[in-house]
Amino acid sequence: MAEESSGAIRSVERAASLIQAIADAGKSGSRLTDLAVATGLSKTTVHRLLGTLTKLGWVELDESRLAYVLGLPLVGIGMAASDRHGFTSMAAPHLNRLAELTSDTVYLTVKAGSQAVCVDRVVGTYPIRAITTQIGERRILGSCAGSLALLAWAEHDEVDRLLTSIPSTQLSGSTLPDPAALPALIQRARTAGFTQTPTTLVPGAEGIGVPIIGGSGTAIAAFSVEAVSSRLSEPRRSHIVEWMKREATVFAQRLQQLDGASNEGTVRKLLQAGTA
Repeated sequence: MAEESSGAIRSVERAASLIQAIADAGKSGSRLTDLAVATGLSKTTVHRLLGTLTKLGWVELDESRLAYVLGLPLVGIGMAASDRHGFTSMAAPHLNRLAELTSDTVYLTVKAGSQAVCVDRVVGTYPIRAITTQIGERRILGSCAGSLALLAWAEHDEVDRLLTSIPSTQLSGSTLPDPAALPALIQRARTAGFTQTPTTLVPGAEGIGVPIIGGSGTAIAAFSVEAVSSRLSEPRRSHIVEWMKREATVFAQRLQQLDGASNEGTVRKLLQAGTA
């Protein structure tokens, strides 16, 4: 019985590796010989597994190129997984954990051109709260801790372009950041690994932001915490930064497991899936 169970597990693992290899090949698909090389399996084993997967409809043979591609049932399964793992749903445990650890308000922000959009927020339990942004509200990049993290960890040429566009991107109800001060804030953030700025909307409040890094090493989202300034001084600030970096790292790893590219396109697709 144990040997039979072990054999079944191996078959599942081999089938899974084969499906992953076909997925990695993209739209063009992959030939049997190439799949054998990619998976390390013999051609006989690959041929047998492909026969079973084809009968299930999970794999299809493009006869014009003799290449195997993923079948429609797997596309449906993938869409169901994306819906289950919408961006805000995936981020929720991290936001909740940060709100519980800090007792302050925590935000999840993504980049939309030269603007930052708050896509989720958890209000902390501390009696004095710094609630500066509503879900769905837009801020100019660099105007708060989360949007500054998105700006500071963007591609270098994109940072230059965004800095020159800031004076022309005034939003209704939004305070414009000082373009002359941003380069120093960006450099300080990259050195420290986080941003800390006074909020432009609530006097006496400050924010801390950390980037959620994608596959290319740039920020695809950001976590930020906002609170009265006294709650973000040392040594408490270092603890909060450590918590935020840990949650951002784990979240980034989960996104990369879902999509190896893990970029802004991944975020957009997951946001769309979460609202479908």
